[in-house]
Amino acid sequence: MARYNEILVGRYNRLVQKLLSMKGDASLFQFSTEMMAVLPFFNGAENRYLESWQRFALSVNSGIPAAGNRSAVRIRMNAGANVIAVIEKLQIWTGANTDSPFLFYNAVATVLPTENVATVPANQIDARGGQTGSSAILSTSINFGLVGSNPMWQAQVPANSQGVDYILTDIQELPLAPGSEYTIVAGTLVQAVQVNFMWRERFLEESERT
Repeated sequence: MARYNEILVGRYNRLVQKLLSMKGDASLFQFSTEMMAVLPFFNGAENRYLESWQRFALSVNSGIPAAGNRSAVRIRMNAGANVIAVIEKLQIWTGANTDSPFLFYNAVATVLPTENVATVPANQIDARGGQTGSSAILSTSINFGLVGSNPMWQAQVPANSQGVDYILTDIQELPLAPGSEYTIVAGTLVQAVQVNFMWRERFLEESERT
Protein backbone atom coordinates (compact mmCIF):
# COMPACT_ATOMS: atom_id res chain seq x y z
CA MET A 1 0.00 0.00 0.00
CA ALA A 2 1.38 3.41 -0.95
CA ARG A 3 2.18 5.90 1.77
CA TYR A 4 1.73 9.65 1.80
CA ASN A 5 4.96 11.41 0.68
CA GLU A 6 6.50 8.00 0.07
CA ILE A 7 10.16 8.00 -0.95
CA LEU A 8 10.54 6.18 -4.27
CA VAL A 9 14.22 6.94 -4.91
CA GLY A 10 15.90 3.84 -3.53
CA ARG A 11 19.48 5.14 -3.55
CA TYR A 12 18.85 7.28 -0.47
CA ASN A 13 17.53 4.33 1.48
CA ARG A 14 20.55 2.34 0.38
CA LEU A 15 22.88 5.15 1.43
CA VAL A 16 21.58 5.17 5.00
CA GLN A 17 21.45 1.39 5.26
CA LYS A 18 25.02 0.91 3.98
CA LEU A 19 26.47 3.82 5.91
CA LEU A 20 25.00 2.71 9.25
CA SER A 21 25.06 -1.06 8.55
CA MET A 22 21.31 -1.37 9.14
CA LYS A 23 19.58 -4.71 8.56
CA GLY A 24 16.07 -5.46 7.36
CA ASP A 25 13.72 -3.54 5.10
CA ALA A 26 14.05 0.02 3.93
CA SER A 27 14.78 2.33 6.84
CA LEU A 28 13.28 5.49 5.31
CA PHE A 29 9.72 5.37 3.98
CA GLN A 30 8.33 8.88 4.05
CA PHE A 31 9.64 12.39 3.68
CA SER A 32 9.63 14.72 6.69
CA THR A 33 8.19 12.35 9.30
CA GLU A 34 10.99 9.79 8.97
CA MET A 35 13.59 11.29 6.67
CA MET A 36 15.51 13.18 9.34
CA ALA A 37 18.99 11.68 8.95
CA VAL A 38 21.45 14.54 9.46
CA LEU A 39 24.71 12.68 8.96
CA PRO A 40 27.69 15.08 8.78
CA PHE A 41 29.59 14.84 12.09
CA PHE A 42 32.87 16.33 10.89
CA ASN A 43 33.80 19.55 12.66
CA GLY A 44 37.58 19.82 12.33
CA ALA A 45 40.72 17.90 11.36
CA GLU A 46 41.62 17.50 15.04
CA ASN A 47 38.56 15.25 15.52
CA ARG A 48 39.04 12.93 12.56
CA TYR A 49 40.32 10.23 14.90
CA LEU A 50 36.99 10.25 16.78
CA GLU A 51 35.42 8.94 13.56
CA SER A 52 38.19 6.27 13.36
CA TRP A 53 40.04 8.11 10.59
CA GLN A 54 43.83 7.98 10.85
CA ARG A 55 45.75 10.70 8.97
CA PHE A 56 49.13 10.29 7.29
CA ALA A 57 51.50 12.24 5.07
CA LEU A 58 54.66 11.45 3.13
CA SER A 59 56.84 13.09 0.51
CA VAL A 60 58.12 10.57 -2.04
CA ASN A 61 60.94 11.11 -4.55
CA SER A 62 61.30 8.64 -7.39
CA GLY A 63 65.00 9.32 -7.95
CA ILE A 64 66.59 10.13 -11.31
CA PRO A 65 66.39 7.36 -13.92
CA ALA A 66 69.26 6.28 -16.14
CA ALA A 67 69.32 7.32 -19.79
CA GLY A 68 66.24 6.16 -21.69
CA ASN A 69 64.20 5.38 -18.58
CA ARG A 70 61.17 6.97 -16.93
CA SER A 71 60.32 7.49 -13.26
CA ALA A 72 57.07 6.96 -11.39
CA VAL A 73 55.54 7.14 -7.91
CA ARG A 74 52.54 5.10 -6.79
CA ILE A 75 50.19 4.89 -3.84
CA ARG A 76 48.04 1.76 -3.66
CA MET A 77 45.89 -0.18 -1.25
CA ASN A 78 46.27 -3.94 -0.97
CA ALA A 79 43.13 -5.75 -2.08
CA GLY A 80 43.01 -7.67 1.20
CA ALA A 81 43.60 -4.71 3.50
CA ASN A 82 39.91 -4.03 4.36
CA VAL A 83 40.90 -0.36 4.58
CA ILE A 84 39.55 2.64 2.71
CA ALA A 85 41.77 5.68 2.27
CA VAL A 86 41.01 9.16 0.99
CA ILE A 87 43.82 11.22 -0.52
CA GLU A 88 43.43 14.77 0.80
CA LYS A 89 46.46 16.32 -0.88
CA LEU A 90 48.45 15.32 -3.94
CA GLN A 91 51.14 17.77 -5.01
CA ILE A 92 53.60 17.06 -7.82
CA TRP A 93 56.84 18.87 -8.52
CA THR A 94 59.93 18.14 -10.60
CA GLY A 95 62.66 20.38 -9.20
CA ALA A 96 64.86 22.27 -11.63
CA ASN A 97 63.21 20.86 -14.77
CA THR A 98 59.90 21.56 -16.48
CA ASP A 99 57.78 18.46 -16.98
CA SER A 100 54.25 17.29 -17.80
CA PRO A 101 53.64 14.33 -15.45
CA PHE A 102 50.63 12.03 -15.81
CA LEU A 103 48.23 10.73 -13.16
CA PHE A 104 46.74 7.28 -13.76
CA TYR A 105 44.06 5.38 -11.85
CA ASN A 106 44.13 1.58 -12.11
CA ALA A 107 45.45 1.94 -15.64
CA VAL A 108 48.83 0.25 -15.44
CA ALA A 109 50.35 -2.94 -14.03
CA THR A 110 49.76 -3.55 -10.32
CA VAL A 111 53.47 -3.93 -9.58
CA LEU A 112 55.97 -1.31 -10.70
CA PRO A 113 59.01 -2.70 -12.55
CA THR A 114 61.26 -1.79 -9.60
CA GLU A 115 58.65 -1.44 -6.89
CA ASN A 116 59.93 -0.67 -3.42
CA VAL A 117 57.29 -1.79 -0.94
CA ALA A 118 59.70 -1.31 1.96
CA THR A 119 59.64 2.45 1.55
CA VAL A 120 59.98 4.98 4.38
CA PRO A 121 56.96 4.65 6.70
CA ALA A 122 54.35 7.36 6.38
CA ASN A 123 54.21 10.09 9.00
CA GLN A 124 51.20 9.70 11.27
CA ILE A 125 49.68 13.14 11.81
CA ASP A 126 47.65 12.31 14.93
CA ALA A 127 48.71 9.39 17.11
CA ARG A 128 45.65 9.50 19.39
CA GLY A 129 43.81 6.99 17.23
CA GLY A 130 46.18 4.22 18.27
CA GLN A 131 46.95 2.89 14.80
CA THR A 132 50.63 2.27 14.09
CA GLY A 133 51.53 2.68 10.45
CA SER A 134 49.52 3.14 7.30
CA SER A 135 47.99 0.35 5.25
CA ALA A 136 48.72 2.23 2.02
CA ILE A 137 51.79 1.14 0.02
CA LEU A 138 53.91 3.90 -1.50
CA SER A 139 56.45 2.85 -4.08
CA THR A 140 58.76 4.26 -6.73
CA SER A 141 60.32 3.24 -10.02
CA ILE A 142 63.16 4.58 -12.15
CA ASN A 143 62.44 2.07 -14.90
CA PHE A 144 58.75 2.55 -15.56
CA GLY A 145 58.68 1.84 -19.29
CA LEU A 146 55.74 2.86 -21.48
CA VAL A 147 53.40 5.51 -20.16
CA GLY A 148 50.23 3.92 -21.52
CA SER A 149 47.00 5.70 -22.42
CA ASN A 150 43.99 7.33 -20.79
CA PRO A 151 45.53 9.27 -17.91
CA MET A 152 42.97 10.85 -15.61
CA TRP A 153 45.01 14.06 -15.39
CA GLN A 154 48.16 15.68 -16.75
CA ALA A 155 49.93 18.69 -15.29
CA GLN A 156 52.35 21.28 -16.60
CA VAL A 157 54.93 21.74 -13.84
CA PRO A 158 57.24 24.75 -14.32
CA ALA A 159 60.91 24.44 -13.38
CA ASN A 160 61.86 25.55 -9.85
CA SER A 161 58.22 25.96 -8.87
CA GLN A 162 56.30 24.88 -5.78
CA GLY A 163 54.64 22.21 -7.86
CA VAL A 164 51.08 21.58 -8.99
CA ASP A 165 48.19 20.50 -6.78
CA TYR A 166 45.60 18.03 -8.07
CA ILE A 167 43.24 18.47 -5.10
CA LEU A 168 41.96 22.00 -4.60
CA THR A 169 38.64 21.34 -2.82
CA ASP A 170 37.25 18.51 -0.70
CA ILE A 171 35.05 17.25 -3.57
CA GLN A 172 38.26 16.52 -5.50
CA GLU A 173 39.63 14.20 -2.81
CA LEU A 174 40.51 10.78 -4.21
CA PRO A 175 39.15 7.55 -2.67
CA LEU A 176 41.69 4.75 -2.46
CA ALA A 177 39.68 1.56 -2.07
CA PRO A 178 41.15 -1.93 -1.56
CA GLY A 179 42.76 -3.11 -4.78
CA SER A 180 43.06 0.36 -6.28
CA GLU A 181 46.03 2.61 -7.01
CA TYR A 182 47.12 6.00 -8.31
CA THR A 183 50.33 6.29 -10.30
CA ILE A 184 52.18 9.51 -11.09
CA VAL A 185 54.50 9.15 -14.10
CA ALA A 186 57.10 11.62 -15.33
CA GLY A 187 56.26 13.05 -18.73
CA THR A 188 59.84 12.98 -19.96
CA LEU A 189 62.73 10.53 -19.73
CA VAL A 190 65.57 10.88 -17.19
CA GLN A 191 63.35 13.04 -15.00
CA ALA A 192 62.69 12.55 -11.29
CA VAL A 193 59.21 13.15 -9.94
CA GLN A 194 58.45 14.21 -6.37
CA VAL A 195 54.99 13.74 -4.89
CA ASN A 196 53.64 15.08 -1.61
CA PHE A 197 50.80 12.93 -0.27
CA MET A 198 48.39 13.53 2.59
CA TRP A 199 45.61 11.03 3.25
CA ARG A 200 43.28 9.57 5.84
CA GLU A 201 42.26 5.94 6.23
CA ARG A 202 40.01 3.71 8.30
CA PHE A 203 38.76 0.13 8.38
CA LEU A 204 35.78 -0.68 6.19
CA GLU A 205 32.54 -1.61 7.90
CA GLU A 206 31.02 -4.93 6.87
CA SER A 207 28.25 -3.21 4.92
CA GLU A 208 30.75 -1.14 2.93
CA ARG A 209 32.74 -4.02 1.47
CA THR A 210 30.39 -4.58 -1.49
